[in-house]
Order: sequence, then C-alpha cells, then structure tokens
Amino acid sequence: MISTNSTIMATMATDATTNSSAPASEATPLSPRTRIARLILIYHFALIGVSCVLYVLRGFDFEEFTSLMGILAPVTALYGGAVFRFLGRSITEPNLNGQNAVPINGLVKWLVNGHFVIVLSLITIKALAPNILNFQDMTMFLTLVESALGVYMGNIILALFEGRTSGQA
Repeated sequence: MISTNSTIMATMATDATTNSSAPASEATPLSPRTRIARLILIYHFALIGVSCVLYVLRGFDFEEFTSLMGILAPVTALYGGAVFRFLGRSITEPNLNGQNAVPINGLVKWLVNGHFVIVLSLITIKALAPNILNFQDMTMFLTLVESALGVYMGNIILALFEGRTSGQA
C-alpha cells in the first residue's frame, strides 16, 4: 500500500514538473513595448505607494501630501492612460505587439528609469531629510523635472504606444 501511494505520488510529481515546465519553454519573450509599458506603470504606482507610506510615517503633513498627489496623480493618469489604451488594443488587435520595427534604444530606457529615480529621490529626500529639501523646493524641482522630461516622455509614450498608420512601414 505504501509503495503504491509512493509510486502514484512520484508519478504525479513528475507530471506536475513536466506540465509546469512546458508552458515556460513555449512562452514568448515580452516585446520592448510591453516591457516599457510595465515599467512605466510599476514606477508611477510605486511613486504613489512610496508617497503614501512616507505620509503614514509622517514624512509629509496632510497639505503637503495632497499637493504631492496633485502633482503625481495627473502625470500617472496621463502615462497610465496611454499604456492601458495600448494594452487594451493589444488584446483586440493581436498583431499590435508585432509592430516593433524600431528598436527601443538605451536612451529611452535611460529616460524612463532616470525620470523615476529623480522623482523618487526628490520625494524621499523631502520626507526623510526635511532640513535638506523643504516642500516648496521639492515641488519646484518636481515641476522642473516634469516639465523638462515630460515633453520627452510624452513623445516616447506617443511613439511607443500609438498605432502606426497603414502608410508607415
């Protein structure tokens, strides 16, 4: 009885291992668009999450927190809206992910990652070291970063997630 149960369990374990490894080997790698889309969404929601945690830890008072959310929320909604529209279209138009003729170069990755690091650094420095950076300075620098990089990020978002017209190759 024990050997039968052991044999059955070993067979089930082998089947589970075989079945779980099959889909992993057949999985297609994510397109550069999808990877950038995920990064943008994760980064912006992480910024809002970190800001909430820092508010709970008393890094910001209520007025500062609401002002900070007033800065972060529209930018997150703008980028998130473009990404969610792209993800929604990729469900209804499966060949949309195949439109990666133009490679995503290092500059795009640098801008996306750099934008997140700069904004996160400003928020964290204000919350954890208010003697170094006060709230007005933080909002001034956030506005500067969002204005300077926002134009470039907007063009990147448009280029990555807007559909191509039929005349373009």
